Amino acid sequence: MNIRAIGKALDQPLLISKLKDKTPKILGAAALAYGVYDTFNAPKEERKKRGIKNAVILSAVVGTSLISAFGIKTPGVQGKAGRQILGGLVNVKGKDEILNTQKAAVDEFLANNNVSDDVSRVLNKAKTGLLNVKDTEILLNMGADGLGRENIGLKGKEKLLDTLFSKKEDLSAKEIFEETGRLSVLGLAPVAAGVLSGIAAEKITGESTPKSSSNKIKEGAYQFLANIFMCNVGAAGALFGAERLQKAGVIKSLSPLQKLAVIMGGIFVTGIMGGSLVANFIGKKILDPIFDKKQHNKPRQAWNPYFSSNLNTFTSKNKAFEVFRAQRERLIAPNAGFGGAKEKNAEHLQHAGKHRHNGHNGRYSHNSRRRNKLYDERKPELLDMALHTDDIATAGVLSGFKWIEPMLPLMYTISGYRAGIGYRNSGK
Repeated sequence: MNIRAIGKALDQPLLISKLKDKTPKILGAAALAYGVYDTFNAPKEERKKRGIKNAVILSAVVGTSLISAFGIKTPGVQGKAGRQILGGLVNVKGKDEILNTQKAAVDEFLANNNVSDDVSRVLNKAKTGLLNVKDTEILLNMGADGLGRENIGLKGKEKLLDTLFSKKEDLSAKEIFEETGRLSVLGLAPVAAGVLSGIAAEKITGESTPKSSSNKIKEGAYQFLANIFMCNVGAAGALFGAERLQKAGVIKSLSPLQKLAVIMGGIFVTGIMGGSLVANFIGKKILDPIFDKKQHNKPRQAWNPYFSSNLNTFTSKNKAFEVFRAQRERLIAPNAGFGGAKEKNAEHLQHAGKHRHNGHNGRYSHNSRRRNKLYDERKPELLDMALHTDDIATAGVLSGFKWIEPMLPLMYTISGYRAGIGYRNSGK
């Protein structure tokens, strides 16, 4: 079977429009199913809070993904299309508009050319619905002789094919980076929604801490940089470099498949490898110190063992006081434990002194050493690699294939949800 025919069949505007129409239902059903599964998979005592968090995060992320991609449109009434209130970043025409355009293009082509019965059948089919791979192959080969050479007798063939299938686009350098920016914003919106809704959800359930907020922001940075933005930069940079070499006469003009290969190479180097490194560096060197400072500067409630926690009155019967007195007696005992208390305290102080550096205690020294290893906290996983499927859409848009673009909200929702729960590898 012809690979080119498969690619073209997948790239029909009508198929892309149908995918766009089904994406909200697919995404909503998938989010609901996962939310229910994750909630009931939690321990019984945690299910209520887990359910609240899943409802808040998933609804925010799904809604933001769909709105940023497709905008907001009023429902149609009595066969009339709804009105577009807010435009989205995924530019897909409606089914009726596409069919009207295809019908006009087919009628014009048939009026100017004599074609075989097979070609006529396929073209009339294109007026009302989708073409399969075999139909596509027939159209791609029409007008060619037995040796595959093009017959110049057919007028308007390229125009017809550009109408029935997504038109090839030879993007300029400016357009390349505009597309990169558009797709990056499309991914940023659900990730930002995930971070904000995750923090809000923990405020509602009373589980918010500086560390949990820090994890959400760090995971959001990881998802956006490693799984979205840096990959788009790599794609655009690789194609931009290839275009420069082409204009300089170093290489020949690239076909869509060759462009796809160049772009995926840029995505691998800059995005998959470089994006993880940059995201972890930002988390370790910028975000960690900010939230560590918040954690250590958090006011602590003073505890006085001589006072009752309820009555604020001195009492020797207070349990806290009894515990304190027992500890004090044990510490001053001459032979407490292994060696006396003095020896133990001296050993403890000596141990603490070894970990003291520039006014910081051992905990800070340990954290400093740990932060030097950028991948200790968040390593790329198999799902992270799977999320790079969206890079095929980036590559597709830049090289001429666009059929995955309407499905981007599905992938960006996963990134947004992971940011919302502050995912750190195996832990939530």
